[in-house]
Amino acid sequence: MAGYRLGLLPAAAYDVGFVADAETIGFAFDVQRGSHAVGSDRLEDFVRLPNTLAVTPAGCDIRSRSDGGGEYLLLSGGRLGLAGDCYRTNIQSKSAFRAASRLRMWLLSDATPGQLETETCIVCLAEAVQRPQHPNKAARWMTSHRFRTVTEKIEADLGSNLTVAGLAAEIGVSASFLSRAFSAYCGQSPYDYIVSRRLQRARALIASAGMSLSEIALSSGFSSQSHMTESFRTRLGISPSKIARPGNR
Repeated sequence: MAGYRLGLLPAAAYDVGFVADAETIGFAFDVQRGSHAVGSDRLEDFVRLPNTLAVTPAGCDIRSRSDGGGEYLLLSGGRLGLAGDCYRTNIQSKSAFRAASRLRMWLLSDATPGQLETETCIVCLAEAVQRPQHPNKAARWMTSHRFRTVTEKIEADLGSNLTVAGLAAEIGVSASFLSRAFSAYCGQSPYDYIVSRRLQRARALIASAGMSLSEIALSSGFSSQSHMTESFRTRLGISPSKIARPGNR
């Protein structure tokens, strides 16, 4: 869309320093951990929660590094009209995930969406960072420590037959309560989060490992190659074959 810049940073290690030339909204699809210095020379550890937003005002001086990184959507320019001049992160919004996912799908598939649809997604993200969130009881229960416990269990068992009921039993709550708390905390259901992580693992394996697509599908927790391919097309707008493989770059 004219006047705006969209970019998708990969889930890879980084060490960058820059001064923002325009106000910017970022959306983290993955957990990110690292250290950064914002407007100073003092490095501090940071944790970016998945499915959260960040705001960087124009002129903000940032140095940031992470050993693992995480997939990250950047939106800048245009007339975002963001209030305030402070760097803010981990902004939660139930509505932002769908908009950010649509923008990511267009970027990955090189599609050309209609101007009205693109504008709707941009407005959604801009409004999300300015609208205060009022967490309900379930969201308040899901502290950052509990969320990390759940997501680490998911990551450890990603290639197995994960169930929400099994996760809930491990931490002593019902499946329905865990679903409400998880969704309220990060804007995505446990099921959708698990599928997102499986897609991320599959993308990384396709790009770096000499495994067949069927092996990658099973290693990532999909029931079959066709199941993985359908998830790629439905959620990312691309097929696995679009990702460059080792030796084919």
